[in-house]
Amino acid sequence: MNSTLPSHRILYAMPLFVLIFTRLVIELCAHLLPMRLSWIPSFGIYYASIELCVWFAKKNLGITLDIARSKLNPFPKFKLFLFGIIIPALIPFGVFISNYQAVPLSSVAYIFVFAAINPFFEESFWRGMFINLPISPMQLNLVSGALFSFSHYFLWGAYWLANPRILIPTCVTTFIMGYCWMWFYQKDKRLIYPIMSHIVVDIFNLSIAVFLGLRLANT
Repeated sequence: MNSTLPSHRILYAMPLFVLIFTRLVIELCAHLLPMRLSWIPSFGIYYASIELCVWFAKKNLGITLDIARSKLNPFPKFKLFLFGIIIPALIPFGVFISNYQAVPLSSVAYIFVFAAINPFFEESFWRGMFINLPISPMQLNLVSGALFSFSHYFLWGAYWLANPRILIPTCVTTFIMGYCWMWFYQKDKRLIYPIMSHIVVDIFNLSIAVFLGLRLANT
């Protein structure tokens, strides 16, 4: 982990690249494909652009992410685990309980696949990359939460999350989650726990919001 990068401006530019490039692809797919299918290439490009940034950071900035070797033991301190992992994971539980019936059974497999893949990319980028910014710990928490929240608004708010009753709670909760996960990562130095918390979130809320948004977008 390198906390004083001479090329930190490149890190600031990476979200612009990922968000703008992905949004252009989303607009293209939304006009060329049915709404129920357009999210597939959109997420594919989103992940590809993140992976490109991670590769570039490793090759040119000396930033490496060793998620595969991140161990669960020793277990985090209780307070750290509670506020950094458990509480963010349980925030969307109420939304899950009130909206799970809106998701057709045929989509359940897609939700679990999405939840198993998405956190590895997003945590590598929004936490793993940006912990290297030369700013204070509090600023890192705020920047991580704000960018993570804004990404959901900017990328998915135009179509799948356009309904205010989905978009507004999503933006608020993703800020809290991004803040907590960065706070935990700074203290614990392991990304595997935020990834696990993120998986639970995607099962409970974010993936459901996407599929519910697809249904609302077609009504």
